[in-house]
Amino acid sequence: MHRQASLVLLAASTALLLSACAPEPAPGASTPTPTAAETPSSPPTDAEDSRLIVSIDGLELVDADAAGSAPFDDPAAVLALLEEATGEAPVQTDLQDPPGYETDLVSYDWDGLGVVTDEGGQGTFSRIVVDAATVSGVPIASEDGLVIGSTRDDVLAAQGWDVWDEDEDGIADYLGVGEQEVPGTTSLSRPGETGIQYLMFALTDDAVTQISAPADDYSDL
Repeated sequence: MHRQASLVLLAASTALLLSACAPEPAPGASTPTPTAAETPSSPPTDAEDSRLIVSIDGLELVDADAAGSAPFDDPAAVLALLEEATGEAPVQTDLQDPPGYETDLVSYDWDGLGVVTDEGGQGTFSRIVVDAATVSGVPIASEDGLVIGSTRDDVLAAQGWDVWDEDEDGIADYLGVGEQEVPGTTSLSRPGETGIQYLMFALTDDAVTQISAPADDYSDL
């Protein structure tokens, strides 16, 4: 079933998430000064034998020797899994608070992916933005095999649905895949219904340019 997320929700969420991974800062935000995290790097894995899989709930690392996973509600585990997968510590950037909010949100960035969470991976808030087919050389895809560069038809074949037509040209620029109800939440775009989480795919010229997870239709941040 197609779901329409509110423009206010998506504008706020997209601005925050793009600030984590895009080369240009979010509009109105000051340019942060990246500082390398001090956590020692683990030995790199063989990219040919490992891959990352992103789902609504979290990340999974699959390699020739073992598999590991980390839920998005455990940001410290997500950061640790990415260091294990890439063998690299992230670049850490403090994020400017969105208007009307007081947060301690930090972006932990690898080449191809950023994690937005509380400083030090504390708390339960975690969201990732993928903007490359590999993360520091390790392939990354959704559970349906969707990657950066997949086509609109690929996303639709995975039961993708329209989320937001940003330029109002009649063709959605953001598509959602998957649908997981979150008890205790109420959808902002479907009054009276339980909120959902999903994977969100940004498209340019009918090709996927960004994957965000988890996206939702019940929060305004």
